[in-house]
Amino acid sequence: MPYPNEFSRGDSLWRLVESQSLQNFNGTIRQNTIHEVHTLPTQLSPGRGQNDLLHVIAIDSSTVAGPVQNGYPGAEAALLLLAVLIIDLQVLKEIKETEIPRPRLFHDMEQCHTLDAVLPGRNVVRQDCDDDSPKRFFRQSVYELMSARLEQGHETLLDSMRNITEGRQSDIRCPVEDCEERISPDVGCTECKCERREVIYETDSLRLQERFDEMKSNGEVFSSVRQVLETLVLLNVLRYFERTDSLNFFRTTAFILDGPLAVFGLPAWLKPYVEQEIARLNAKTFEQTGSNILLFGVEKSGPFLDHLKDLDWQESQGPGHRLASQTAFAPDLAYIHRHIVLRDPSAKPYGQATYYGRKLLYKNKSSQHSVLVTPMVNDKSRDLNCTDLEAFPRLGDVLDIMDELSTYLYQDGFAPLVRAHAHAAIPLKTGAALLAQLFENTP
Repeated sequence: MPYPNEFSRGDSLWRLVESQSLQNFNGTIRQNTIHEVHTLPTQLSPGRGQNDLLHVIAIDSSTVAGPVQNGYPGAEAALLLLAVLIIDLQVLKEIKETEIPRPRLFHDMEQCHTLDAVLPGRNVVRQDCDDDSPKRFFRQSVYELMSARLEQGHETLLDSMRNITEGRQSDIRCPVEDCEERISPDVGCTECKCERREVIYETDSLRLQERFDEMKSNGEVFSSVRQVLETLVLLNVLRYFERTDSLNFFRTTAFILDGPLAVFGLPAWLKPYVEQEIARLNAKTFEQTGSNILLFGVEKSGPFLDHLKDLDWQESQGPGHRLASQTAFAPDLAYIHRHIVLRDPSAKPYGQATYYGRKLLYKNKSSQHSVLVTPMVNDKSRDLNCTDLEAFPRLGDVLDIMDELSTYLYQDGFAPLVRAHAHAAIPLKTGAALLAQLFENTP
């Protein structure tokens, strides 16, 4: 490791150039260029132009972590903000194609609900708790965040998690060091039998605290909290319409998540319960309305998007010229393992433990690229080798939305997520200033 401000001068490069290990590595690594892919993924052509959407509900969130001054080295905290944006498409449809919409129009067609929290990191404890620890404070903060309601009339997020995982049998290990007690989670809080009489929060079952580090930055943990929050808010909103006997609302509303339909890391045990709940709501909606739920996630980066752009490369004209506009591909498991995420044929299927949705590659009407993820709501969608249209519910409507609401404001931009991000994003400098002010105002 170098000293601060000590930089490499390249004295070691000649040894690397002549290194046998480097030459052997270059000689054995498999090279696979996209131009060797002769068979494209399965192309899907669903019926188009049949949607009669009235609303879009988009969910996005952000976290900003930064150092705080409390007298301890490396002390940190994070701001978290989540936005649920409701867009009234009726306002947009009333505009003539030749008319330039007024900026005020976008404000008039939006309604936004938010959740926010401050998450403590290393070397931050509660002032009124003499024997507190950063991890204990973090656990309590997560519990309080998940105990919140998005709006009056909604379940708490913890209620939603509790209801979809009803019957799950799994103990929580006491977070006190050297304590081997395992506690069955109870509603709210439970007390461990150990000498410390540690309070066990129901949200400890998410296991987020197991990645909390009292010596290093906890940016990854803060991101995990954000991801779980987005998933629970999505379910919370869907369940709200069921509880208010408003399933007919699903026929004319699109629900969009910024990112994949997945739960990563230690909380990934939630994935099958989330998948099961969405499938239950979809079956009930279809029984009452004859329509599936219109839900999908949008991935704005990653290997699948990179792969799609590679596929759209033509030898003579370069990028963006091989594929026709409005082309949708459904890569099956074999294709994913061979061309996108290189895996042994005997390995577990990619995304099996984390994704509750299926990926699609789409080049829209404006020749923009996107990776879409539609939910697994039936046997065909759960079969990762099936690429029938039935595996991708309301695909025609999904693709129509991507065509109609694309924007050139950003590369491969999608207006609902641009607007949701505008409400959820925390400017880095402002967020750091707010954290600093928070601790300055602490008596």
